[in-house]
Amino acid sequence: MDLKNDSSTTIMDFRRKVKNFIDERDWNQYHSPKALAIALNIEAAELLEVFLFQSDDFVPKNLDSLTDEMADVFIYLINLVNSLKLENFTEIIAQKIEKNAIKYPIKEFSAKNYKKQ
Repeated sequence: MDLKNDSSTTIMDFRRKVKNFIDERDWNQYHSPKALAIALNIEAAELLEVFLFQSDDFVPKNLDSLTDEMADVFIYLINLVNSLKLENFTEIIAQKIEKNAIKYPIKEFSAKNYKKQ
């Protein structure tokens, strides 16, 4: 399974790849939804650590540590989706985008109306 092309890889492709990785190592016994949510947040904190004490416009010269942490966050999220046996995560994401569009209408929340705190 080639997972190296954004335009042809699906969420289901990632779900299968992550599931196979976990199954091969017999890690399901450690991956309760609670444990995965905690791990997801730890990985998100490690992503934040890359930016700690940096200016707002900071981008690391070497993106490897940043992209590794981004991938870890995504992998744990996909693992959580699998653990919860969510049928159609794509639909869940689409519904959330629609909810956000209602909650944050363009007229009120476009950048021209946003004031930086």
